[in-house]
Amino acid sequence: MPSTARRALLVGAPLAFAALLLLHPTGGGDFATLVSENLTPWLTVHYGAAVLFPLMGYVLWQLIADLRGRAATVARFAIPVYAVFYGAYEVAMGLATGIMTQRGHAAEAINAIPTDPILGEGGLLGNIGGLAWLTAITAAIIALRAAGVRTSALVLLGVGTFMVMHIPPFGPIALLCFSGAAAMIVRRPRPAAILAT
Repeated sequence: MPSTARRALLVGAPLAFAALLLLHPTGGGDFATLVSENLTPWLTVHYGAAVLFPLMGYVLWQLIADLRGRAATVARFAIPVYAVFYGAYEVAMGLATGIMTQRGHAAEAINAIPTDPILGEGGLLGNIGGLAWLTAITAAIIALRAAGVRTSALVLLGVGTFMVMHIPPFGPIALLCFSGAAAMIVRRPRPAAILAT
Protein backbone atom coordinates (compact mmCIF):
# COMPACT_ATOMS: atom_id res chain seq x y z
CA MET A 1 0.00 0.00 0.00
CA PRO A 2 1.50 3.39 -0.97
CA SER A 3 2.68 5.44 1.97
CA THR A 4 0.12 8.27 1.60
CA ALA A 5 -2.80 5.88 1.14
CA ARG A 6 -1.56 3.78 4.06
CA ARG A 7 -1.38 6.80 6.34
CA ALA A 8 -4.82 7.97 5.25
CA LEU A 9 -6.30 4.57 6.05
CA LEU A 10 -4.54 4.09 9.38
CA VAL A 11 -5.42 7.56 10.65
CA GLY A 12 -8.70 8.09 8.82
CA ALA A 13 -10.48 4.79 9.49
CA PRO A 14 -10.64 5.33 13.28
CA LEU A 15 -11.83 8.92 12.69
CA ALA A 16 -14.60 7.72 10.38
CA PHE A 17 -15.62 5.09 12.93
CA ALA A 18 -15.65 7.73 15.71
CA ALA A 19 -17.96 9.89 13.59
CA LEU A 20 -20.27 6.94 12.90
CA LEU A 21 -20.48 6.03 16.58
CA LEU A 22 -21.71 9.53 17.39
CA LEU A 23 -24.96 8.37 15.74
CA HIS A 24 -25.27 5.37 18.08
CA PRO A 25 -28.59 5.61 19.95
CA THR A 26 -28.30 5.63 23.71
CA GLY A 27 -30.76 5.54 26.55
CA GLY A 28 -31.94 3.57 29.48
CA GLY A 29 -34.96 1.41 29.93
CA ASP A 30 -36.30 -1.18 27.57
CA PHE A 31 -33.81 -2.35 24.93
CA ALA A 32 -36.45 -3.20 22.33
CA THR A 33 -37.96 0.28 22.67
CA LEU A 34 -34.55 1.91 22.24
CA VAL A 35 -33.98 -0.04 19.03
CA SER A 36 -37.49 0.46 17.63
CA GLU A 37 -37.52 4.19 18.30
CA ASN A 38 -34.12 4.62 16.64
CA LEU A 39 -34.21 1.90 13.99
CA THR A 40 -32.53 3.76 11.10
CA PRO A 41 -29.55 5.08 13.08
CA TRP A 42 -29.32 1.75 14.95
CA LEU A 43 -29.00 -0.24 11.72
CA THR A 44 -26.76 2.37 10.07
CA VAL A 45 -24.30 2.28 12.96
CA HIS A 46 -24.27 -1.50 13.24
CA TYR A 47 -23.94 -2.19 9.50
CA GLY A 48 -20.96 0.16 9.52
CA ALA A 49 -19.59 -1.35 12.74
CA ALA A 50 -19.73 -4.84 11.21
CA VAL A 51 -17.03 -3.63 8.80
CA LEU A 52 -15.23 -1.09 10.96
CA PHE A 53 -14.59 -3.19 14.08
CA PRO A 54 -12.58 -5.75 12.08
CA LEU A 55 -10.95 -2.89 10.16
CA MET A 56 -9.60 -1.54 13.46
CA GLY A 57 -7.88 -4.89 13.90
CA TYR A 58 -6.30 -4.43 10.47
CA VAL A 59 -5.17 -0.92 11.43
CA LEU A 60 -3.50 -2.25 14.57
CA TRP A 61 -1.91 -5.06 12.53
CA GLN A 62 -0.44 -2.46 10.16
CA LEU A 63 0.89 -0.34 13.03
CA ILE A 64 3.05 -3.27 14.14
CA ALA A 65 3.73 -4.69 10.68
CA ASP A 66 7.49 -4.16 10.80
CA LEU A 67 7.97 -5.35 14.39
CA ARG A 68 9.36 -8.71 15.47
CA GLY A 69 9.49 -10.46 18.82
CA ARG A 70 7.16 -12.06 21.35
CA ALA A 71 4.94 -9.04 22.00
CA ALA A 72 4.34 -8.41 18.30
CA THR A 73 3.58 -12.13 17.81
CA VAL A 74 1.07 -12.11 20.68
CA ALA A 75 -0.62 -9.05 19.17
CA ARG A 76 -0.80 -10.74 15.76
CA PHE A 77 -2.40 -13.80 17.34
CA ALA A 78 -4.92 -11.74 19.36
CA ILE A 79 -6.06 -9.45 16.53
CA PRO A 80 -7.86 -12.14 14.46
CA VAL A 81 -9.44 -13.57 17.63
CA TYR A 82 -10.76 -10.10 18.41
CA ALA A 83 -12.01 -9.59 14.85
CA VAL A 84 -13.90 -12.91 14.74
CA PHE A 85 -15.41 -12.92 18.22
CA TYR A 86 -16.15 -9.22 18.60
CA GLY A 87 -17.45 -9.10 15.06
CA ALA A 88 -19.86 -11.96 15.80
CA TYR A 89 -20.98 -10.23 18.99
CA GLU A 90 -21.65 -6.97 17.12
CA VAL A 91 -23.64 -8.75 14.42
CA ALA A 92 -25.79 -10.47 17.05
CA MET A 93 -26.31 -7.46 19.31
CA GLY A 94 -26.56 -4.78 16.67
CA LEU A 95 -27.76 -6.21 13.39
CA ALA A 96 -29.88 -9.11 14.64
CA THR A 97 -31.80 -6.92 17.06
CA GLY A 98 -32.30 -4.23 14.42
CA ILE A 99 -33.48 -6.68 11.77
CA MET A 100 -35.81 -8.42 14.22
CA THR A 101 -37.27 -5.03 15.15
CA GLN A 102 -37.64 -4.08 11.49
CA ARG A 103 -39.54 -7.32 10.83
CA GLY A 104 -41.88 -6.70 13.75
CA HIS A 105 -40.74 -9.47 16.07
CA ALA A 106 -41.89 -9.44 19.66
CA ALA A 107 -40.15 -7.09 22.07
CA GLU A 108 -39.72 -10.02 24.46
CA ALA A 109 -37.51 -11.85 21.95
CA ILE A 110 -35.50 -8.70 21.19
CA ASN A 111 -35.01 -7.96 24.89
CA ALA A 112 -33.70 -11.50 25.42
CA ILE A 113 -30.64 -10.98 23.20
CA PRO A 114 -28.75 -8.54 25.48
CA THR A 115 -29.00 -11.00 28.40
CA ASP A 116 -28.07 -14.10 26.41
CA PRO A 117 -24.94 -15.75 27.94
CA ILE A 118 -23.36 -16.32 24.51
CA LEU A 119 -24.54 -13.41 22.34
CA GLY A 120 -25.52 -10.71 24.82
CA GLU A 121 -23.78 -7.92 26.67
CA GLY A 122 -21.32 -9.57 29.00
CA GLY A 123 -21.72 -12.80 27.03
CA LEU A 124 -19.06 -15.17 25.78
CA LEU A 125 -18.55 -13.69 22.29
CA GLY A 126 -18.16 -10.11 23.46
CA ASN A 127 -15.95 -11.07 26.38
CA ILE A 128 -13.58 -13.14 24.26
CA GLY A 129 -13.46 -10.41 21.62
CA GLY A 130 -12.92 -7.65 24.19
CA LEU A 131 -10.20 -9.61 26.00
CA ALA A 132 -8.47 -10.34 22.69
CA TRP A 133 -8.57 -6.60 21.84
CA LEU A 134 -7.07 -5.72 25.24
CA THR A 135 -4.38 -8.36 24.71
CA ALA A 136 -3.61 -7.13 21.19
CA ILE A 137 -3.35 -3.47 22.26
CA THR A 138 -1.23 -4.31 25.32
CA ALA A 139 1.15 -6.48 23.32
CA ALA A 140 1.34 -3.87 20.55
CA ILE A 141 2.22 -1.20 23.13
CA ILE A 142 5.02 -3.38 24.50
CA ALA A 143 6.37 -4.04 20.99
CA LEU A 144 6.08 -0.40 19.93
CA ARG A 145 7.73 0.82 23.13
CA ALA A 146 10.70 -1.49 22.47
CA ALA A 147 10.83 0.00 18.96
CA GLY A 148 11.21 3.49 20.41
CA VAL A 149 7.70 4.88 19.86
CA ARG A 150 6.97 7.95 22.00
CA THR A 151 5.13 7.46 25.28
CA SER A 152 2.37 9.89 24.26
CA ALA A 153 1.50 7.71 21.26
CA LEU A 154 1.47 4.61 23.47
CA VAL A 155 -0.86 6.27 25.99
CA LEU A 156 -3.25 7.25 23.19
CA LEU A 157 -3.11 3.71 21.83
CA GLY A 158 -3.88 2.41 25.31
CA VAL A 159 -6.98 4.60 25.49
CA GLY A 160 -7.96 3.01 22.16
CA THR A 161 -8.62 -0.18 24.13
CA PHE A 162 -11.92 1.35 25.24
CA MET A 163 -13.18 1.32 21.65
CA VAL A 164 -15.05 -1.88 22.47
CA MET A 165 -17.21 0.17 24.85
CA HIS A 166 -18.43 1.77 21.65
CA ILE A 167 -21.47 3.69 22.88
CA PRO A 168 -20.85 7.46 23.02
CA PRO A 169 -18.90 9.07 24.52
CA PHE A 170 -16.50 6.16 25.22
CA GLY A 171 -16.20 4.70 21.72
CA PRO A 172 -15.72 7.97 19.82
CA ILE A 173 -13.16 9.28 22.35
CA ALA A 174 -11.23 5.99 22.27
CA LEU A 175 -11.21 6.02 18.47
CA LEU A 176 -9.99 9.63 18.34
CA CYS A 177 -7.11 8.59 20.61
CA PHE A 178 -6.47 5.50 18.46
CA SER A 179 -6.30 7.73 15.38
CA GLY A 180 -3.92 10.13 17.13
CA ALA A 181 -1.69 7.22 18.11
CA ALA A 182 -1.74 5.93 14.54
CA ALA A 183 -0.75 9.37 13.22
CA MET A 184 2.26 9.46 15.56
CA ILE A 185 3.28 5.86 14.91
CA VAL A 186 3.18 6.07 11.10
CA ARG A 187 5.43 9.16 11.20
CA ARG A 188 8.24 7.32 12.99
CA PRO A 189 11.24 6.05 11.02
CA ARG A 190 10.50 2.51 9.80
CA PRO A 191 13.54 0.26 9.46
CA ALA A 192 13.08 -2.89 7.41
CA ALA A 193 12.77 -4.98 10.55
CA ILE A 194 12.63 -3.76 14.13
CA LEU A 195 13.44 -6.26 16.84
CA ALA A 196 11.05 -5.96 19.77
CA THR A 197 10.55 -8.02 22.89
